Amino acid sequence: MKTKKAPPTPEEQLKKKEEMTQWAKERLLDPQTLIVDVETTGLLTKDPKTEIVSLSMINNEGRVVLAGLVNPQRPIPMDAQKIHKIDNRAVRDCPPFPAIGNLVAGIMDGKHIVAFNAGFDVHLIMTLFQRYEIKVPDFEVSCAMESYAAWVGDWAKSKEDYKWQRLPKLAFGTAHDSLVDCQSTLLLLKKMAGDFTDEPDTSDISLDF
Repeated sequence: MKTKKAPPTPEEQLKKKEEMTQWAKERLLDPQTLIVDVETTGLLTKDPKTEIVSLSMINNEGRVVLAGLVNPQRPIPMDAQKIHKIDNRAVRDCPPFPAIGNLVAGIMDGKHIVAFNAGFDVHLIMTLFQRYEIKVPDFEVSCAMESYAAWVGDWAKSKEDYKWQRLPKLAFGTAHDSLVDCQSTLLLLKKMAGDFTDEPDTSDISLDF
């Protein structure tokens, strides 16, 4: 009979949060950090032919390295369109992944990739590299969602692990926009590291209406 994993003690949770804070600080200080986000036609688990329709990458300082729409060379399902608001007309004249794959691989090579859901975003990029016979680059990867879950510390008895949290919308713009999600991930790392200097300033917003 499998023994259930006990939730962390307050001391263990404090130590874990300190570890995640240190992780965030290291990623923010490392010029090799590359934050990545994608929007897609669906989920690989449900559709093995899933393609990317938007891909963005920013560095540890928030500078845009790559950001643009990608032609999936197939119709975008309505369920996906409702999430990211990218329709077939928007990507019609954009390059397909095979045309930008080598560029993407070159950018990723030697980097430490951070994605909010690395098990989805990075896994899909790797799948497309293999699908289109593009040389897979050498890189490290961290999942910001897993780190943030441990930092928050909500324990899920059902999974015997930390409860996954949604990506907070910390950047200005539309949620499920790959560039906005990259920027929100960067701001989340800063929040975890204790840096709140880039949070929106609401002090001058009038509430007298």
